[in-house]
Amino acid sequence: MNKEKLISPLKKLREFEDTKKIDEIIELLRAAHGELRGRKNPDLQLSASSLVFQAEQLYFIEHPYQKELLLPAGHVELGEFPLETAAREFHEETGFYAEMGGILVDVNLIKIPFNEIKNEKAHLHIDFRYLLKKSIKQASRAELPVFLLAQQDAPEEFRKYYQYSKMDLS
Repeated sequence: MNKEKLISPLKKLREFEDTKKIDEIIELLRAAHGELRGRKNPDLQLSASSLVFQAEQLYFIEHPYQKELLLPAGHVELGEFPLETAAREFHEETGFYAEMGGILVDVNLIKIPFNEIKNEKAHLHIDFRYLLKKSIKQASRAELPVFLLAQQDAPEEFRKYYQYSKMDLS
């Protein structure tokens, strides 16, 4: 994957997000060696999360290992760009579809702890967070428990995203 295709949209986030955080992530991307998509790199991987609203409520899933409410998200697979991952993971985890196209609203560096079940060492994820629009396409079966939460019921770290609940993505 062309790193500049990942870095260019991050530069635009500097206007809205913590520039120190954005610059740290850009430097990590520039310094990274090898493929960051999939799970090949044991130290640094790419992931993408979806922010999808229904009225003023945001979709969450219960993480299967951590047993906490999180945004639908997952690894960026080979051949994918993070936006595609966000839409794919939203569908797989919730059963609902998102329309293609979306807006990058945040990026985070997430410390992933050691996973005993998968025997996966602790590592970092660069998580691209996209605001997506829910499709009217008929839903299928969800992989995980799904929750639609108002801001006051959402986990604290995600409450800042409710500012996007009324954004028109048409």
